[in-house]
Amino acid sequence: MGPTSMKWNRVALSSALAVMGALVAALPAMATPASFDSSFGFDSAGLGALPTGQFSGDLLDAGAPGTSLNLAVELSNSTDICILASGSSTCQATTAGIGGAYSVLVTIGVSVLDQSIDGPFTLMLTSTAGISGYEKNEVQVELNPTAPAGLNTGAVPGFSFDGSFDPFVRVEDVTFLASSGVTYDYIGWTVTDGDSVSFRYEVLTAPNGRAAPQLTANAITAVVPEPGTALLMGLGLAGLAAGGRRLPSA
Repeated sequence: MGPTSMKWNRVALSSALAVMGALVAALPAMATPASFDSSFGFDSAGLGALPTGQFSGDLLDAGAPGTSLNLAVELSNSTDICILASGSSTCQATTAGIGGAYSVLVTIGVSVLDQSIDGPFTLMLTSTAGISGYEKNEVQVELNPTAPAGLNTGAVPGFSFDGSFDPFVRVEDVTFLASSGVTYDYIGWTVTDGDSVSFRYEVLTAPNGRAAPQLTANAITAVVPEPGTALLMGLGLAGLAAGGRRLPSA
């Protein structure tokens, strides 16, 4: 094998490794569900493979209609949830009769009320709402959720689900990094006005008379690339790197 052939084999190998690296970086995390951090936001463990963006600044309030907050983003249908007892494929509207762990499917519509948001933005989950009486270690959000085969949603007429879930992105809040060395992690979605998002979370304990936990949400005007976009960006960068190697030397 001559020097020229060896050179191009090295180029091909480098390009292949670059593409493989881009694919791995763009795939969503497959291992553990996202667990709430003991202080605020989510534990960074398990979030490393999600597309990631950073921001520093204020959060925009988001929530259900009729709340007392001055909402920037309104989340409709967020209380029409499908509650599934462990192993069940039939939705319940309440936790009545559930004696162990269970899961919740949620689909929420996104309406922008703050006119300063005129394009895509990132909607993110921030914590469990204290009014539900759940500790953070009782709730996990599924990063790669599935819907049970033969899902029956008839008992929750307001619940809307098209059979698919929306891919998560990771948001790193570096607001306090300089002063405290702390970066808070969140998960959410890149959305625009009129979108809807579906996700699933697990409750690891029995309700014991409690309603299903409600998750609080906020928004930021920063846009975190969706997984498909991150993949295309990665492949594009890999292509540029390979193309650069093919330029003839001067």
